[in-house]
Order: sequence, then C-alpha cells, then structure tokens
Amino acid sequence: MKNNVLFKTKFKKIIDAFWLREDILETIPNCQCEYLDSNFRLLSVSSETLFSENELKPVFELYKTEFSIVERNISRGRLHIIS
Repeated sequence: MKNNVLFKTKFKKIIDAFWLREDILETIPNCQCEYLDSNFRLLSVSSETLFSENELKPVFELYKTEFSIVERNISRGRLHIIS
C-alpha cells in the first residue's frame, strides 16, 4: 500500500523549502519527498508507511509555512493468484 499526499506550500524564506523537505524525510520512515515545480509550491510526499498530515503539521509550523492538501491518494497493492 502506498500513501501519497500532494501539498501546496507557501514559504516565508525559500531556504526553508530545503529544510522542510529534510525534516519530513526524518519524520516519516522510508518516504520520498520532492518538489514538483521550480517555485517550491507543490510538495509530493509518498511512503509505503501510512501517515497523516497531523504528523507533518508540526514540521510545517516549525518553518511558519502555509500549506494545504491538494490531493491524497492511498493505493493498495494488487494480489495476483496463480492457479
């Protein structure tokens, strides 16, 4: 099962975009975290581990970053039965 969340962000200082990403990588084990645009406005976080935006809220607040969820997607792996 893969958990994907797309955030729309707004930073006070652009350097905070880098540090926010690093802190998210430390907060959620085995996650992938990347910006999808050159303005650091769309942040994609995905992980095999389930997580919620409540886990990330303190990280966003640390950098005084405004954020909203644009898209949330939980995909389940498919089970193939060979007979």
